[in-house]
Amino acid sequence: MRTNTICWNPMEAFVFTAANEDYNLYTFDMRALDTPVMVHMDHVSAVLDVDYSPTGKEFVSASFDKSIRIFPVDKSRSRYVTTSKLFFLILIIIYLF
Repeated sequence: MRTNTICWNPMEAFVFTAANEDYNLYTFDMRALDTPVMVHMDHVSAVLDVDYSPTGKEFVSASFDKSIRIFPVDKSRSRYVTTSKLFFLILIIIYLF
């Protein structure tokens, strides 16, 4: 499993989410790194970037599949997705809401 980037939860300093080449995002608790707290699925290609909302309750991810998804931290499936042929390659995503 290759990780492309990680992002720390701004409200829980011991929790981070990793964007991976295996099409998933993994949320880990630093106090127990042996297994992820949650596996977030839905992308159909490598996940390139992830960023948390200021509240720490959800995060946004960008993938090589030309999609942007918003995930609740406690759910494995995204609550929102947008895709476009104009998204040639999204390398960096920032949560602004």
